[in-house]
Amino acid sequence: MAAGLDRIDRRILELLTMDGRLSHTAIAKEVGLSGPAVHERVRKLELRGVIAGYTAVLDADKMDRSHMAYCMITVSEGTEFAADDPIVARICEEPDVLEFHRIAGEDCYMVKVRCRTNKDIERLLRRIRSIRGVARTRTTIVLSTELEQPTIGIPDIEEAPAAELA
Repeated sequence: MAAGLDRIDRRILELLTMDGRLSHTAIAKEVGLSGPAVHERVRKLELRGVIAGYTAVLDADKMDRSHMAYCMITVSEGTEFAADDPIVARICEEPDVLEFHRIAGEDCYMVKVRCRTNKDIERLLRRIRSIRGVARTRTTIVLSTELEQPTIGIPDIEEAPAAELA
């Protein structure tokens, strides 16, 4: 069972992912428990790190950040992952960088950015390319988005934990 979740925990998580502001009383009605019992379960899910946090999901278009791109970044020869902390920190300081991933393959990092305009993406790329240790960038501009999930789905009960699959 995923992260030791029972049927009630899974339903609580489903309800919270649909509406993170749902009261414990409303959740209790849905799962057939008392409000205090739901409060305790949610607290335990938070303590275990299953619930990593709560946030408002903002509409990028309404926040004037409709231009999205994925940037692949390659570091210079001799710049190893063990010594790349200053590069990573500098890229992650950029307010329009939403995600930063170390990746395997031809490139070293992949970042997701959202900006007001393509010109702003160009300026951001110039700043990234000017960081000591960055050799090059390759960028893919997103034309439209059909699906963008703010969180992961809840794994099926039948799914075996990764450790059991090995």
